[in-house]
Amino acid sequence: MIPALTRERVLKGYEELLLGVAAGSAQGVFEWLPVSSKTILLLIFYLAGLHPSTAYLLSLFLNGSTAAAAIAYFRRDILKMVRGLAGDEEGVRLLKFILASIIATGLAAPPLALLVAESLEHLDRLSMTLVGALYIIMSILLWRGGRMKDHGNRAENFRPYRDGLLAGLAQGLSALPGISRSGITILALLALGKSPQTALRLSFIMSIPATIGGSAYMLLLNQEITGLIQAAALITATATAAALSLIAIAALLRASQKLKPHMLTTIMAAITLLTALIPAQNP
Repeated sequence: MIPALTRERVLKGYEELLLGVAAGSAQGVFEWLPVSSKTILLLIFYLAGLHPSTAYLLSLFLNGSTAAAAIAYFRRDILKMVRGLAGDEEGVRLLKFILASIIATGLAAPPLALLVAESLEHLDRLSMTLVGALYIIMSILLWRGGRMKDHGNRAENFRPYRDGLLAGLAQGLSALPGISRSGITILALLALGKSPQTALRLSFIMSIPATIGGSAYMLLLNQEITGLIQAAALITATATAAALSLIAIAALLRASQKLKPHMLTTIMAAITLLTALIPAQNP
C-alpha cells in the first residue's frame, strides 16, 4: 500500500506537470497568433487557484521562453543585424528598426504593466473584439486592393525608424490583458504597407527583446518567482513553450507564403473574435 502522504505528493506532482504543460502550450502557440497569450495564461493560472495579478506576472515571465525559440529560428536575421554594425545595408535597416521598436515599447509597456499588476480585477474581452474587428477591416482592404502583395518586400518602402517606432508603440499596448502582441504589431505593420510575410517576420523578430524585457520586468516586480508557482510546473512550462514556439513560427510563416493576404488576415480575425468569446473570470 502506498502511504496516503506519498499518494498526495505524487498527485500534486502530476498536477504541477499538467499545469506546466498547459501553460507552456498556451504560451508557445498563442504568442504567435493574434490571440492574447497573457489572457489565456491568466485563465489557466486563475483556474489553478492563483490570484489574477500573480497569474499576470507569471505570464510575463513565461514570455522569455518564447524569446529563446525566436532567437534560434531567426538566428540568420540576428547575424544580419550584427553584420550591420560592420556596414551590411540590410542588417543596418533591420537593426535600426529593432532599436526604434525597443525604445517605443520600453516607453509604453512598463507603465501599463505596472498598472495592470497593481489593479487587475477582471479580464476585458472588449480589446480582443476590437482587434478582431480591425483584422476584418484589414482583410477587406487587402481583398479589394491587392496592392500589398509584394509591397512590403521593396526596400524603399521600409523606413526603419518610423516603422520601428510605430510598431513598437503598438507592441507596448500588448502589456494590457486582452491585447495580443503579435496581433497588434502585425496589424500595425500591415497598415504601414508591409506584406503579410514581412509583417509576420518583423513582428516575430520584435518579440525577442520585448519578451525578454517582459520577463526581466516581472523579476524586478517580484524576484521570488518560485514562490508564485512550483519549480516543476515552471520548468515544464518553459520547456514546452520553447518547443511549441519553434513549430508555431514555422507553420505561420509557411501559411503566410501559401495563403492570399486577405485569407490570412480573415483567419486571424476569426481566431481573435472566437477568443473574445471566452468568459471573463472574476477574482
